[in-house]
Amino acid sequence: MENKEKLLAGFRDHMGRHGHPPASVPALCETLGVAERDFYLEFGSLEALESSFWEDLVAKTVTAVEEGPEWQGFGARQRLLAFLFAFLEKSLDVRTVLLFRFRSVSPLCNPEWLRGMERRFKEWASDLVAHASATGEIADRGRLSGLYPAAFYLHLRAVIDFNVKDTSMRYERSDAFVEKSTHLAFDLLRTQAIDSAFDLLRFFAPWGHRAG
Repeated sequence: MENKEKLLAGFRDHMGRHGHPPASVPALCETLGVAERDFYLEFGSLEALESSFWEDLVAKTVTAVEEGPEWQGFGARQRLLAFLFAFLEKSLDVRTVLLFRFRSVSPLCNPEWLRGMERRFKEWASDLVAHASATGEIADRGRLSGLYPAAFYLHLRAVIDFNVKDTSMRYERSDAFVEKSTHLAFDLLRTQAIDSAFDLLRFFAPWGHRAG
């Protein structure tokens, strides 16, 4: 096992056992038998290590869904549904870590250790938006369309937040939430409702009052 994979696995095991990240780089390295210099050749800090951990979960989900035989025939809505269902499925392998980390983090809060997840998901979501615009599943709103990847990232965080609180059998309520929220998102992005919401936000913003 290469040092990077060993460090990521060590982080996962530590979080699973103790419910918090390792206390320090030397402590983690001593536990794993990895030289401290080898840690810093891979990661600049413990936050960067954890960021890579969550980024890797998104990347593996993307690979899994895009290698599916039906992927090329999917519309954007189907692609987002496939990603979210696959993400929840893969997260079961690290659910203890997911629970420890996300139970106390609001979907609107984006700590440093989630930067990797955010970056990798938004890259994928940008391709999703381009596909949705090309097929007419969402309306092209010029510069406003540039905000769509961030909106889809908030959707992902809302799904995670719902899932970590879900106590239903086989997380059936989470599956229902994914379906209903995804359909709502695409219905809004295809209609003028999102424009009305944006205008309302502008109205209530301080600069909106000055402009009026």
